[in-house]
Amino acid sequence: MKELLIVWHSQFGGTAQMAAAARDGACTIEDVVIDFKAARDAGVADLLRCDALLVATSENFGSLAGVTKDFFERVYYPCEHAVAGKPYTVIVCAGTDGQGAMLQTDRIIKGLAMRKVLPGIIHRSGIT
Repeated sequence: MKELLIVWHSQFGGTAQMAAAARDGACTIEDVVIDFKAARDAGVADLLRCDALLVATSENFGSLAGVTKDFFERVYYPCEHAVAGKPYTVIVCAGTDGQGAMLQTDRIIKGLAMRKVLPGIIHRSGIT
């Protein structure tokens, strides 16, 4: 059994809808358990335990949402050498461009030496 950790933050509901859709789709995969956590509630134990990570975040002021960044600030050093090679990808729900949030998320996770397995999705919804 593999565990997918979905860490998400949504201010206005768009990112929450995208994260829930990803969760619902992943639930159809045999032998995969989903841990669906709001970024404010996810922590070190969750990231260490999972086999893969999906980050779903809104774009705020052209960058990664602060609550999502807070998740990374809390887990980065405790997980720095323990999650190398774990697969991850990112979903960004953007009010405008989304590139800043994607780049910032990738930059942080690159420091954790995780492996991006899908290019990520930027949805320009006009809501975040």
